[in-house]
Amino acid sequence: MEASDHNPAGDDPDRFTDGSPIPDPDGPDAATGSGKTKLAQVLVQMAEDTYRLIRADDGRSYAVPRLGPALAVPLAAKGGSGLRAKLATSLFRRTGEVASGAELSDALNVLAGEAGELDPEPVFLRMARHEDSVVVDMGTETGEAIVITPGGWRTEPTAPVIFRRSELTHPLVTPARGGSLDGLRALINLSEEDWRLAIAWVVAAYLIDIPHPILLIQGEQGTAKSNLIRCLLLLIDPQPAADREPPASQREWAIFARASWAFSFDNVTDIPDWLSNSLCKGVTGDAVLQRVLHSDEDITVFAFQRVIAMTTIGFKAPLAGDLVDRMLLVEPEVLDVRLPETHVRAVREQVLPEALGAVLDLVSGVLAALPAVEVSDLPRMADFARVLAALDTVTGWSTLATYRARIAALGMSIIEGNTLARALYLFTGPTPWEDSTAQLLVGLQRTCIEHGLPVGELPGNVRTLGTRLTEVAPSLRKVGVDIRRRKSGAQRFVHVIKHTVGLDQ
Repeated sequence: MEASDHNPAGDDPDRFTDGSPIPDPDGPDAATGSGKTKLAQVLVQMAEDTYRLIRADDGRSYAVPRLGPALAVPLAAKGGSGLRAKLATSLFRRTGEVASGAELSDALNVLAGEAGELDPEPVFLRMARHEDSVVVDMGTETGEAIVITPGGWRTEPTAPVIFRRSELTHPLVTPARGGSLDGLRALINLSEEDWRLAIAWVVAAYLIDIPHPILLIQGEQGTAKSNLIRCLLLLIDPQPAADREPPASQREWAIFARASWAFSFDNVTDIPDWLSNSLCKGVTGDAVLQRVLHSDEDITVFAFQRVIAMTTIGFKAPLAGDLVDRMLLVEPEVLDVRLPETHVRAVREQVLPEALGAVLDLVSGVLAALPAVEVSDLPRMADFARVLAALDTVTGWSTLATYRARIAALGMSIIEGNTLARALYLFTGPTPWEDSTAQLLVGLQRTCIEHGLPVGELPGNVRTLGTRLTEVAPSLRKVGVDIRRRKSGAQRFVHVIKHTVGLDQ
């Protein structure tokens, strides 16, 4: 039972308002030292009585309430959501004492040290995996959770796992049983193929143990790109800043990524190399090392696997191939009639419970179908492709085939700006070709002349061509061109062939 505000000790100055005794600074068990030290000891004892200390698997320390929802309170946070503020408030309410900053710091240092000695425990943000189920933090003050299994879904008063939250964590709507996506579909100006891909992206976002492609929403002005991303994020991770400006630095990127499970960058026109690399790592969950602010030696490790989207009218420069590999393109259609934002928001709020219920049904169906799914010739985002295959099994859709076609289309957009890749695509046919690198260079030069491509942009010698082939091979593979090299004695041979891909079907 939670502690009552009633004071069972009356006006007893030696007890907290819940009846527990306040340590006597001059008693036989008191440590010697200043009053500051003694009050810090009181704060430590209060924290240990009220919370269970844990060390998360990312190395950070938290306090989890012994009573109530299993929501992790960060030790290091300085805002109102951190343990520092909660201890200061609790002490004042119980005793009327106001702890100094030094006293709070001393107490938190002790607690952080104790937590640092513990074995790591998983702490989740919005989505979690627990046994054979997916657990979703609904974001409410009372800590309700949605538990999705292969057999269905249900709401629970508390989660079976530990969640953490940030200032951006907002409540999900209460999902409706037997929900439907029809109401939300009416608000979304996507083709049916693109709509199904977007819903597949939403469904995959519930599975935290796979990489998720970056949803690229590309369209001209007047295509309601922002409305689309708001609708989708409300089904995954509601937040007040659904469409943010791209981060200006790697540190800002880390702050964005740590605060939300899913997020979007709005109106992106330029992706510098550092952001392209960070986005790729955000998809795969690879670690980024960064020096701690105001420190020459301390290093912070950022390892975030997130669900990311971005909207764009178009990019100023071609995107890096490894970033394109991790993208899922949808293109909204131009609206014939624009509706007032107040109307769109009202309709969206009305249809969201039904839409969320339908999404949860789909996630449950995918969980049931995934173990039996087999996909040949998996693309770069292999786990996502398997989710698409499972979703197609549940719905009768063809999202996997559409995704393969989009991969090929994005691959074509890369090679269009690369003379070597374009020449190789035009040179290669369905009949295998194999010869020396020197003969390949001659063939590529002839192809450039035939198709009006600048011959001078081809590699000037065999050695450079060999290096460049390695660079362009991944992009060409997306459009069906397979490049392989083999060595026979002192000779080196190049083998090329063009397979049929979704783009050509």
